[in-house]
Amino acid sequence: MSGSPRDPSSPRAEDTVDHGVLEECIGYNLRISYALASQLFARAFEDQELAPIQFAALEFIARNPHLSQREIARHIGTAPTVLVKPLDKLEKRGLISRLRSTDDRRRSRVRLTPAGEELLKDARQRILGVEARLTENLSAEESRALLELLRKLRVGGNG
Repeated sequence: MSGSPRDPSSPRAEDTVDHGVLEECIGYNLRISYALASQLFARAFEDQELAPIQFAALEFIARNPHLSQREIARHIGTAPTVLVKPLDKLEKRGLISRLRSTDDRRRSRVRLTPAGEELLKDARQRILGVEARLTENLSAEESRALLELLRKLRVGGNG
């Protein structure tokens, strides 16, 4: 019966499903958590037509305007070829500009435009809301611990 409240004493479907070895797999749990984060992000940013990779690129560009497009891709955890289309969209929207390096014509430096800076100010506030929703079942201490552990995984996985 859709719309009726669930009997709190009855088990939820996800409580009765056997995940097998997946329950113990960090990668699986990260993927499921990322799916939730992506859904929350999509809702928060639907009117801005901004994807998570674009937000990451904008934030990274704002903080590191001296880096090339290839270096940005490496630092946000994607391949340079994967970053091209998201950056093309940001450029078409007037949020970033690309400048050819005078030292090496194969390299481009990416900068935020004033419009990109304005959008990023609002996006930073929205991402804080997404993070709050994502971690609402965690204490502040648990959130800090999770973030610290994820950072360790990120650094450890690059070697």
